[in-house]
Amino acid sequence: MMKNTEWGAVAYLSHSIYGINDEVRINNNLYYLTGYAAKDGSGSTTKVAMWNTPRGYLASTTGNITGIYDMSGGTTEYVMGVMKDENGNLMSGNDSTWNSGFNGRLYDGSSYTSGIDFPESKYYDAYNYHTSYTNYSRRILGDGTGEMGPFQSSKSSWYNDSAYFLYSSFPWFGRGGEYNVGSRAGAFYFVTCDGHAYDNFSFRLVLGV
Repeated sequence: MMKNTEWGAVAYLSHSIYGINDEVRINNNLYYLTGYAAKDGSGSTTKVAMWNTPRGYLASTTGNITGIYDMSGGTTEYVMGVMKDENGNLMSGNDSTWNSGFNGRLYDGSSYTSGIDFPESKYYDAYNYHTSYTNYSRRILGDGTGEMGPFQSSKSSWYNDSAYFLYSSFPWFGRGGEYNVGSRAGAFYFVTCDGHAYDNFSFRLVLGV
């Protein structure tokens, strides 16, 4: 499962001479189908372009058919970016129901123990604890979160994408945004989540060693 820093690397490459070097167009397909794009900047769900058309290419990180699609919109994507509690223990989620399924600390101070153990540390990014979703200084350089400031009204200065950092009761990162959030979605979008599985959330696989 993609780490938060890996998402950041792809987002930065998209915004370079190796990518589209612009905001990736939102996938506004309300049926959660991959590879689609809004026909214009409004993100209207009634104006949808297919992936293999010139307008559809704008939803690719390279601006052509060979790039990575669905970095903006579609569904919010969980990444392996998780917060530690005050004592440095990895957090599983909010409570015994709303959690990631990994064994770890919960918001109420208890532990979730009926799941699976976290993988090796190289497979996730761990962030320091805080009680505020606007404490962006805890970012890991290159993850495409805290360096997107200055922030105003929980939006970044890069395309006004939503910007909510991990905090006490929501210790997991979601990236990209959903099909219907319009200009708030984007490759630099990040929000805080409880880790629970939702039918409108997804994730992305990468090859690792």
